[in-house]
Amino acid sequence: MMNLQITRSIDRKAWLTALHAKGAADSRLSDQMDEAERLLKEAARPKAVYRLVGIDAILNKSKSIAKHLEGCDKAALMAVTLGAGVDQLLRKTQVTDMAMAVIVDSGASILIEQLAEDFEEVIEAGPFTTPRFSPGYGDWPITEQTRIVRMLDAQRQIGLNVTKDSLLIPRKSITAVIGISDHPVKGSLATCEQCILKDKCELRKEGKYCGDKL
Repeated sequence: MMNLQITRSIDRKAWLTALHAKGAADSRLSDQMDEAERLLKEAARPKAVYRLVGIDAILNKSKSIAKHLEGCDKAALMAVTLGAGVDQLLRKTQVTDMAMAVIVDSGASILIEQLAEDFEEVIEAGPFTTPRFSPGYGDWPITEQTRIVRMLDAQRQIGLNVTKDSLLIPRKSITAVIGISDHPVKGSLATCEQCILKDKCELRKEGKYCGDKL
């Protein structure tokens, strides 16, 4: 288990994209984002955990994860969370200021992604790795959240739980797997046609792709 430090500001470009804002933020929105970031940094207690396993522990009937881990002999399971304080902040702002709640919620989503990226750098995985791949992506079922949390002992290690609907609690958390190899590997992002959410995906409706960087 590792306590993480927030060492960089929330990416404003990605944040504006998440807010569906066009162009630069005006002075009012910019001030709101500054305040939201301050609140998030005060509330967050980010923690993370990882474990190295053989890929046989990961593979199931999913074609997406099998293709992503092709050429790998090991994998790193990982989980990262902002902590329960951010959930409490979200509930509070939803009652007191819905506009701020939307800004805080989207900022928290960007922040947890940034922390997951930072955590990848400290995982002692090996010379060559694939990008992160999370349950619910492609045809790898969201129900795999439960298995990953159990294998990581993440409930005890970092306070991460999974609901009966396979949602993570605290909400702003990520589980993922990274393929590991002794030779270069790129992984393979699932296509929209392979995704089990293709008919409901909001990004797809907007002509975007979840593999794109915000």
